[in-house]
Amino acid sequence: MANILTYEEAKEIYDILNSNLDFSDEDYVFLYNRMVSNAVYYANIRAGWNALSREQKLNSDEGRTMAHNAFISSIGTIARLEGEIGAKWLARLSDDRKRIGDFACYIALFQAIDAR
Repeated sequence: MANILTYEEAKEIYDILNSNLDFSDEDYVFLYNRMVSNAVYYANIRAGWNALSREQKLNSDEGRTMAHNAFISSIGTIARLEGEIGAKWLARLSDDRKRIGDFACYIALFQAIDAR
């Protein structure tokens, strides 16, 4: 499937994104941490999605979409802050919602591994 984001591609994008972080800018760090929080929150919802009943999915779908949209918005903010470099890694993700959702899951994975 063309829309699947591979581990290798996600890691490359994540590394590029992180190599351009300006940790001296508190506002930037706040926005970056919000993006990470949005990624982890969405990834948690997505990870448990298949365990839900049809009714539970129907009741939770709007919240899942809102979480996904929040992540998409926050990643767009970070890309804009990173200028041309951000535009390049964001273009690699494309505007495919599934790929962007995959990236949120990878961010959650990378953050979890880094936290041990």
